[in-house]
Amino acid sequence: MYRQISRLCAAASFSLAVVCLTFNVHAQKPNQPQQGMPNFNGQPGQKQERTNLTGKLTAAQPPLIKIKPEKGNQEWTIRVDSKPDEIVVRGEAEKGWVRPGMFVHFEATLDKKGFGQAAVSEVSVFTPTPQLELGVTEQGGLPELASDGSEESTESSGEEVAKYTVVGRLSGVARDGKWSVTAGKAKVTVEVAEDAKISVELPDPRLIRMGDTVKGTVYYYNQGVGILKGEVEVEAAEPFAAPEDPREARRKSRGRDKEDAPANPAEAKSIFDMK
Repeated sequence: MYRQISRLCAAASFSLAVVCLTFNVHAQKPNQPQQGMPNFNGQPGQKQERTNLTGKLTAAQPPLIKIKPEKGNQEWTIRVDSKPDEIVVRGEAEKGWVRPGMFVHFEATLDKKGFGQAAVSEVSVFTPTPQLELGVTEQGGLPELASDGSEESTESSGEEVAKYTVVGRLSGVARDGKWSVTAGKAKVTVEVAEDAKISVELPDPRLIRMGDTVKGTVYYYNQGVGILKGEVEVEAAEPFAAPEDPREARRKSRGRDKEDAPANPAEAKSIFDMK
């Protein structure tokens, strides 16, 4: 009888311990982080602070990223709450990276029909705003298209030429590499130098890659863990490369098959996992 009572007491004690443990696990305070997640909310009564953080992007595990600041050795774990259009990415690109549909800005020497007389050496890729008017401007007026819409030779024909500022949309790239740009009511055809400097400034988080420099305002309770809000500036560490030629890609793919080597995994659409 004594042994039965002892066993019942032991079983009851074990059951009570399990109940208490279960209660403690599920009775977490609302401000406590989820299991495996940093505490972005702080403790009750703790004052939130903010800092302007600039550093290199070292890791990304949506919805979190990690930044190594320019100053100090402490790496920050950041949750990005900024909207996609608040994140501006700046960098340089290869000529072949620019594709039809993008908006471009450049200076060019044109004849009166809108044909370039020299290769363009600098181009800016941007996102238009209501304040920015698309068009071709110069003191002599707007260049005009040939009346039949044909693409005449870009070689100087003795006609009057001048320097123009072109702000428009890349509408097409010819087989010979020349750009057709629709700028307001005008259409311009120019050659862009292979080594032209292509500057990019776009609100597109999909362009962000590891190693880029991220700059923005971080709100935090504890050093090393914070939330990125509002405007964010990103400087690309490497130029944006032109898409690989399909034939070259197939050749490399066949080479990998022969060597029995795995292909590189596809890149994520956006390391910020923007919605």
